[in-house]
Amino acid sequence: MGWKSIVSNSKDRVMKAGPVLRMMSDDRVMRVADAILDAPGRVRAAAGKAAEAWDVLVHGYALPEMDPSMMPDDAMVASPSRPPHNKTSAPSDRAVGLDRDDVSDVQKLEDQMAARISIAGQAGRDVFQKCHEFKAADNARKMGVYPYFRPLDFNDGPEAMLEGRRVLMLGSNNYLGLTTHPKVRAAATEAIRKYGTSMTGSRLVNGSMVLHKELEEKLAAFHGKEAALVFTTGYQVNIATLAALLSNKHTVALIDRSDHASIYDGVRLGVAVGARMVRYRHNDAESLDRQLESLDANTGAFVITDGVFSADGEVANLPDLVRVAKKHRARIMVDDAHALGVIGPVGRGTAAHFGVEQDVDLIGGTFSKSLASIGGWLVGERKVLDYVQHFASSFMFAASAAPPNVAAAMAALEVMQEETWRIDDLRKNYTYMREELTKMGWDVGHSQTAVIPLYVRKDLRTIMMWKELLDNYGVYTNPFISPGVPPKQACLRTSYMATHTKEHLDRALEAFQAVGKKFGILGKGEKGSTKSES
Repeated sequence: MGWKSIVSNSKDRVMKAGPVLRMMSDDRVMRVADAILDAPGRVRAAAGKAAEAWDVLVHGYALPEMDPSMMPDDAMVASPSRPPHNKTSAPSDRAVGLDRDDVSDVQKLEDQMAARISIAGQAGRDVFQKCHEFKAADNARKMGVYPYFRPLDFNDGPEAMLEGRRVLMLGSNNYLGLTTHPKVRAAATEAIRKYGTSMTGSRLVNGSMVLHKELEEKLAAFHGKEAALVFTTGYQVNIATLAALLSNKHTVALIDRSDHASIYDGVRLGVAVGARMVRYRHNDAESLDRQLESLDANTGAFVITDGVFSADGEVANLPDLVRVAKKHRARIMVDDAHALGVIGPVGRGTAAHFGVEQDVDLIGGTFSKSLASIGGWLVGERKVLDYVQHFASSFMFAASAAPPNVAAAMAALEVMQEETWRIDDLRKNYTYMREELTKMGWDVGHSQTAVIPLYVRKDLRTIMMWKELLDNYGVYTNPFISPGVPPKQACLRTSYMATHTKEHLDRALEAFQAVGKKFGILGKGEKGSTKSES
């Protein structure tokens, strides 16, 4: 072996050593490197911030707000107009998604926050200029640590093929494993044969078909509600419903700070016409009570919460939220995207899990998880759904759900009720994983369902652990980093299926233990050391 090979092999061993990886994934080290490599970009970003500050000084307006999920608890968006500038204090670090005192904020966090504030808010005649200034994704691709938009060769449930290599899939929401079920596949195939591939129109005009109505009747009966409405996507359910109901300045949406992005976007459409948004502390009925108490008696109040929170698998405290909503005569809607097929009798979701179905006004969700298709659903009072379908532009003028998608969802709904062992097996699997990961020393938050986060709390370290799991252990997870989650909440989001075997789960546990130790998350005497602050 030549001296060049000896040097190269020695370098590889050093670079892959645990202490070196931990140092490289530490934000303090990466900030120094980043400051050197990206000095020109930082100068341009500083110039942009200076221009924004000058605009504030001259015109008296506040800096652009971050995504509401990054704002302080209980913050309120009072109107769609630009808010008056607070001349007594500058925006807090937390309000813009940065906590300079927090040593776990990593280099990627700074890059992405800068991109959201200075690049997205960049002015100029050319609206494409900010697109060319956005370089974070390209830099990550060059480094080989870009984890998003990676095309799978195919995904057959508990395992998938990625770039010609079979991997253990712990990043899918195919909770009941129905995407490859023979009955579901046959239903989609038959729908194409009978109806074609698309209705080529919206539900309002030529896009409604018998299949839509049949599925709506089955969904309403399944949830014990008067009526149901089928949408083209699950995201559209919240966009359309909230835009239609938050229709004037006399209405307030009260949302959990950890609600899904589709809820935030739906509320934004209401804010655009004068409605207000109030955020209450995560899963905190007392916080909701205080916010409702502060509203004028004649203000319409609409509470919206996830049933199962998509990033951390926690179940909403629905009994207390319902009690508070009823106390203040507020309406309440639950997004059960991650609850259908997972919790509740026969997988009916959060309201059924707690026995409060009749106290929840609207329940919505998606076909793209337990129902193994694409589309969305909403159940509730017939008059309310009738109003939504006549006043929600994103429903009225969007192409309807395609025949094979509707047929597949309907077949999956039937299989879910027929093969209840799938729900039982799913619950056994995620309970086993939660208990074993906790024993191992991982912080899994308050997960109670098939979504289990492994908290790392440093963005770059989360990405590097994702890469290590995938490259060296063939375990596919989803890295959640800022601004997708708040600072200090970076995690490897894992999700489980009814069709995962014990061998699959034990293989994953071995990988999580090895990688956790290598990156300093797990170790002797460190159990619980990564627990979140209360």
